[in-house]
Amino acid sequence: MKKTLALITVLTTSSLVMAEEQTSSDLANNLYIGGTLSHNMVDSAFGDGSLDAPGYGLFLGYKLNDDMPDIDTSIEIGYSQTDEFFDGRNNEINGIWVAAVGEKRLPEISPKLSVLARLGLDFGDDDGILMGAGMGFHPSDRVALRGEYLNKDSSSVIQLSAVLNF
Repeated sequence: MKKTLALITVLTTSSLVMAEEQTSSDLANNLYIGGTLSHNMVDSAFGDGSLDAPGYGLFLGYKLNDDMPDIDTSIEIGYSQTDEFFDGRNNEINGIWVAAVGEKRLPEISPKLSVLARLGLDFGDDDGILMGAGMGFHPSDRVALRGEYLNKDSSSVIQLSAVLNF
């Protein structure tokens, strides 16, 4: 728990320091919001497959200023919620998460395509490390669509996201 709090403190402090160095218009240009629809799977403890539930989420992201060509890095914080995995037993997964995201544009294939990876922490019902990978499609400078696979502590998630850049 102490390591988790230390990591959150470092991420928050570094984000605030970078934000102070920029003007308010730069800050607005680096912010984005998004929403997800997800399919969540929990492995059954009884060996009879997995339990599934749909879900949704909202997140806020901040693009970091880096000098890597064709690679964008950002920090995201969000909230995710699933429906119940069992009928009437109040067994859903929800909570707040934070993640670092790296996105590599693929101009060799199409300037609108990218691959992305994420690494973060979930502080909700499925608390622990989360990792993911996926693809991005950017039909315009302001809108992006993502498809991702996430692996959390006790669940796996396939999600579709829409992102709106300011």
